[in-house]
Amino acid sequence: MKKTIAMLLMFVLVLSLLSACGKKNETSGESSSEASSEQEQESSSESSEKPEVVTIYVSVKDWGGSIEVTSDGTDPQIDPEYPMQSAYVNAPIGATVKILGEPEEGYHFVRWTVDGVEYSTDALLTVTAEKQTEFVAEFLPEGKDGKHVDLDKVTTLGELLGLMDIGYSLFGSTYIYAFEQDGNTYRALCDVTEETSQAIFDLDFNDPDYNAKERELLSPLPVKSIENLTEGIPSQEEADQYIGKTGQELIDEGWSVWYTNLEEMEFGMNHGVYGFTIQFDGEIPDPDNFNEETDMAGLTVRSITCDGVSDATYMPEE
Repeated sequence: MKKTIAMLLMFVLVLSLLSACGKKNETSGESSSEASSEQEQESSSESSEKPEVVTIYVSVKDWGGSIEVTSDGTDPQIDPEYPMQSAYVNAPIGATVKILGEPEEGYHFVRWTVDGVEYSTDALLTVTAEKQTEFVAEFLPEGKDGKHVDLDKVTTLGELLGLMDIGYSLFGSTYIYAFEQDGNTYRALCDVTEETSQAIFDLDFNDPDYNAKERELLSPLPVKSIENLTEGIPSQEEADQYIGKTGQELIDEGWSVWYTNLEEMEFGMNHGVYGFTIQFDGEIPDPDNFNEETDMAGLTVRSITCDGVSDATYMPEE
């Protein structure tokens, strides 16, 4: 009887211990869940408070100077040993970004543009980071002002000499002046007398007043026409009309080769003022001794792409 009572008491004790452990584990589980929830809320709060970052790009159009950009509140400084033509910073939205454009010798700073539109004429620019933006610095040689010209009203070359020129040449009694404005490439054709041509030819490049003397000779030249070369860039459909033609046919039509990659059978060719990249079918018998006059005949145009204006001062032989 005593033995039975002892066993019953032990059984009750075990049940009590198991019940206590269950409650403890249950309580512990609730505490862990609550702690996890609080951590997630804190993490979410921290994430929502973290500022969004945008990228500010800075670059130089063509040449003529260097740039620098900062987003830490300091003024940008051009490194004379390693000047940069392109850079970027990742800045929090609302941060102050400073941008500097500094011309090299013989050039001056003209403007900052965004998407091709003038943004500021201040070389040191302070902006607020709001969205991804690229600021492009434009520099011009001394004597060029880059001011917009109404091309419909131009009568003499002097009215165009403030724009960025990309080439000029004398061709018989015609002076060709190629320039850029509003993202387009133009060329002006001017009548020139033999006397003026000779005077230009006789100028001494080493003369410190060379630019002023050349400008004096060129300014009065009458402009007989201005051509927008960018508008004349052939479309892909127009270029594709040459597919299937032989290299010899292109040569006969006035095309010229300016580079070759014979391993890929890729050629750079000019036609008029425009440049093209052409893939040919066919083989070159002796690649180490490529001869344009004889080796082009057996090639056939497989694909062609116009690369844009290549030689703005080109004029066909009369």
